[in-house]
Amino acid sequence: MKTDENYAAVSRQDVERIMDNIRVENSPFIIEIYKFLRNLKENKLKNNIVIYDKQEFLHLGFRDRTIDRVVARYQDIMLCVDVYEKYNSKKIIKNMMVFAEVIHKVAAKIDLDRVIYVRIFKKGNVDRETGYKVERGYCDKYREFNEDILDLLTISLEEIATCKENEVTKIMKLWH
Repeated sequence: MKTDENYAAVSRQDVERIMDNIRVENSPFIIEIYKFLRNLKENKLKNNIVIYDKQEFLHLGFRDRTIDRVVARYQDIMLCVDVYEKYNSKKIIKNMMVFAEVIHKVAAKIDLDRVIYVRIFKKGNVDRETGYKVERGYCDKYREFNEDILDLLTISLEEIATCKENEVTKIMKLWH
């Protein structure tokens, strides 16, 4: 089933507006991401998610190529949603370096048990069947997150708009 909207055809300003709209208390998008990746119940999440100030997480060094970022936390589980222009599988190392800086900023104030990293790309080929990819854990020559600590969700807006309806396409309707 094809979705009606062209998610990838959003401008930078539209992305910032969309992200500002999900940067609110009880955001359905953020609640659905937690439910999808961590199997948490909605009634636990309602009124218990902390949304961090946008200004704290803007432009975290020269490697940070994100269009916009939302950082949230439910108890000791941090969520970071980054939006980028074009997917390239080699970008993961730079993305993880910036993500580590986000973790460091949040962990300076509270102990974290788990982290969720959602990378949304306007264009690019992540997975032609589903438009997204879920990975548990991550390792490269710079850092390692074991599968109990990290949930990594990578989404291509370009692909998800043409895929059959699935859990993530339903969540992305809330993003848009």
